[in-house]
Amino acid sequence: MSRAGHRNIIGVGGVVRMGDGVLLVRLTYSDIKGRFMFPGGKVDPGESLEGALVREVEEEAGVVAEPESLVAVRHRVDADELNTYLIFSMRYVRGEPHPNGQETDAVAVVGAEQLRTQPERFASLVPEVALPVLAGATRGLCRRDYLPAHGRYGAETFQLYAAPKRDDG
Repeated sequence: MSRAGHRNIIGVGGVVRMGDGVLLVRLTYSDIKGRFMFPGGKVDPGESLEGALVREVEEEAGVVAEPESLVAVRHRVDADELNTYLIFSMRYVRGEPHPNGQETDAVAVVGAEQLRTQPERFASLVPEVALPVLAGATRGLCRRDYLPAHGRYGAETFQLYAAPKRDDG
């Protein structure tokens, strides 16, 4: 049941592995201004989760990366907002990391030791999600082809993230 004035927000963030660390951006806005966070942002109307993720990572950090798996979901319910943030592990493809100068003013590749010893530099969510990814402790949910048996939709309409099939490794 929806309530008048209640917003539903969907955001995405990318854990982009680069060498022995993850790519992070320092935000210039929000209640975590001045701290490092995963590059990402809001999903625009009519945009897929993957499309928004790739766009936001390139806009905020200057690199092209591909989603690999869904590794975490942060869900928050406030009096006037339902806020869901989906975090994907991503494979670095190309580009030299740089901030966009508007939403981000710095980029850094940060390793596990920094995440453990300097938590004040990061949004609190970052070590919680990035440390298990860096340790290889999570495989996440992988994108799988999916098309309902009945319906008017095409394959491009659906994105299913689920446990890998046995033959996927």
